[in-house]
Formats: sequence, C-alpha cells, structure tokens
Amino acid sequence: MAATALLVIALFGATGDPSFPATVTETPTLVACRAQAKATVEALAALYGERAMPSPAKSGRFEAFEDERGVWMVRYDRQVRADPDRAEPAVSRTIRATCRAVEG
Repeated sequence: MAATALLVIALFGATGDPSFPATVTETPTLVACRAQAKATVEALAALYGERAMPSPAKSGRFEAFEDERGVWMVRYDRQVRADPDRAEPAVSRTIRATCRAVEG
C-alpha cells in the first residue's frame, strides 16, 4: 500500500467560523502536500489581500509558515498605528491548510 497525504484547505471569517466547506485534496506524498499547502496559502493570501490580512503594511511582505501543529497560515507585515512606515509581523488565521498522512 502506498502512503498518501490529504491536503485540507479552509477559509475562515472574522468570527472564526468557516466561510465555505473545507477543500480536501489527495497528494502522493507528505512532502508534496506540504509544498502544495504553502503555495496554496500564499496564493489565497495574494488573492484575498486585505480581507486575509487586516491592516497590512503598504508594500509589506507576506509568507506562509507551518506552526507547531502542522497548520499553514500567513505571516505578514502589519501597519503600526504610531508609525505607518514601520511594520510589525502579524499572523492571519483567515486562511489555513494542513496535511495529514493516510495509508492508501
């Protein structure tokens, strides 16, 4: 039996409730799943822009990262109210993805 992985992608609203049903995709390996999770989270963050990342810094960076639980989220530069030219890192939990190994 070949081991596969499931990629689960979910979008959440401001209240933390799912905006849509989660998307589940099968990938051939866990490594491929993690690469796809990172790319998907970054693509959705670019698409959703300000809704995905509240108060982003003008021309600020963002990147997907995997937390200790294996959940991919977006870390981005956020505006600081006192000095809008300076950014501080923040994490958006609006877009999430995770990979889980399964025996297939």
